[in-house]
Amino acid sequence: MATVTAFIRTEKSDKNKSVNVRFRLRDGRTFQLFHKSNLSVIPDKWDVTQQRIKAKVVFNEQERKEFNKAISDRKDLIHSIYVQHGKALTTETLDIEIDKALHPEKYEIHPKIKSLFQWTAYFIETAHTRKDKNTGRLLSHNNIQQYKACEKHLREFAKSRRKEDFELTDIDQNFYDNFVAFLQEKQFTQNSVGKQIKVIKTMLNEATLQGYNSNTNYSSFHVFTEDIDTIYLNEDELQQLKETDLSKTPYLDRVRDWFLLLAWTGSRFSDLEKITKSDIKDGFITFRQQKTNTKVVIPVHPIVVEVLEKYDYELPEAITNQKFNEYIKEACQIAEINSKETTTRTVGGKLVTEQFEKWEHVSTHTGRRSFCTNMYKRGLPTLTIMKISGHKTEKSFLKYIKVTEQEHAEIMAKVWKEIYKR
Repeated sequence: MATVTAFIRTEKSDKNKSVNVRFRLRDGRTFQLFHKSNLSVIPDKWDVTQQRIKAKVVFNEQERKEFNKAISDRKDLIHSIYVQHGKALTTETLDIEIDKALHPEKYEIHPKIKSLFQWTAYFIETAHTRKDKNTGRLLSHNNIQQYKACEKHLREFAKSRRKEDFELTDIDQNFYDNFVAFLQEKQFTQNSVGKQIKVIKTMLNEATLQGYNSNTNYSSFHVFTEDIDTIYLNEDELQQLKETDLSKTPYLDRVRDWFLLLAWTGSRFSDLEKITKSDIKDGFITFRQQKTNTKVVIPVHPIVVEVLEKYDYELPEAITNQKFNEYIKEACQIAEINSKETTTRTVGGKLVTEQFEKWEHVSTHTGRRSFCTNMYKRGLPTLTIMKISGHKTEKSFLKYIKVTEQEHAEIMAKVWKEIYKR
C-alpha cells in the first residue's frame, strides 16, 4: 500500500533557518518518489514523528492549523495523483500534476484563442513554464528569443498582406508558399527560412496538443536545410593566431584566448565558463554541457593548459556572442588569416557564390568546427571525437566536418602510403 510521509533535511548551520518540507511517496520496497514543496519551517519547530509543527512551541495558532492542514492536503494530493498514474508516475510528472492542482490558472484553456497571433502571444507569454523535451529543463532564453523573432516576421508578413491577423484555419499550403516567398524577398538564406518554418511548426504543434487548433496542414510544411561551405582554421592557422602579439589590444587578446579554448576543447561558447581548476583532474576536463545536459570528458591539450595558466584558471568574464564574433574577426585579420575562400549558398531563393578572406567568416562556431575537423583529419575515430564534442548523432556531427575534396584525397593517400610502404 502506498504511503506519503513529510520530512525535512537540515544541516547544523541551518538550525535557525527555514527549510523546505519534502515528501516521500513509497509503495513497497522498490518504488519511491520525492517532492520538494514550497512549504517551509524552522527545524526546531518541526515534529519529526507527527510530521507537522510541534504542539508546544511558541507559534501563532491559526498559522499552525493552516500549515499543518497544508501538509495533510499535500499528502492527500500526492496520494491521489499516484492512484491516478500508478507506478508509471515519475518525479517530473508528479511535480507537474501538483503544480496544476495548486495553480490551475497557469493551465487554463483560453477558448477565445482562435487566431494565429492570439496563439503566438500566449505561446510566448507561457514559454518560460515549458520544458525542453530532450533535457527536461525549462526552455532557455535563446529558445524564447527565437519564438519572438519568428512572431515578428509573421507580423511583418501579415502587414505586407494587409492583414491584422490570420485565423488558425488559414494556415495552409498557400500561407506557407506566400510566407516563404516573403522571407526570400527579404534575402533570407535557405537555412534561415527553414529555421522560421521549424519554429512555426513547433508553435502550431503545441496549439494542436493543447486543443486550440484542429488544422494540421502545417505538418506537411517543408523545413529547408542546406549544407553550406563554412570554414574552419587548420592547426597551422591556430598556431599562427596563438603567436600573434595582441598585447596592445587586451580585449582582442582575451577573445583570441577564448577562441583557442574552443578550438582545442570542442566546447560551445556557452560552456567555456564551466572550465575552472576544480573541473580538471588527472589531465581531463569534466562537465555537463549547458545546451544538452550531456556529460563530456575532454583531454587537456597543452595550449589549453597554457591559456588557463595565463589567467591562473580564472577566465575573463564572458562577453556577448555578438561582441565575440566581432572581435575574433578583428583578431584573425591582424593574425593574417586571410586565405581566399569561396562559398555558395541560397539567398533569396537564388544560388549565390561569394569570395572572401577567411577572417571575415570566423565566429564562435568556427572554434568548435575547427576542433572536430582537425581531429577528424588526424584520423581519430568519429565516435571518439563525438564523445568529446558532445554530439549525439553522427548526422549532426558530420555537419561540423569541413574537409575539402583535396584534403580527403590527401588523407587517403597518406593511409595508402602507410599500407603499401616498401
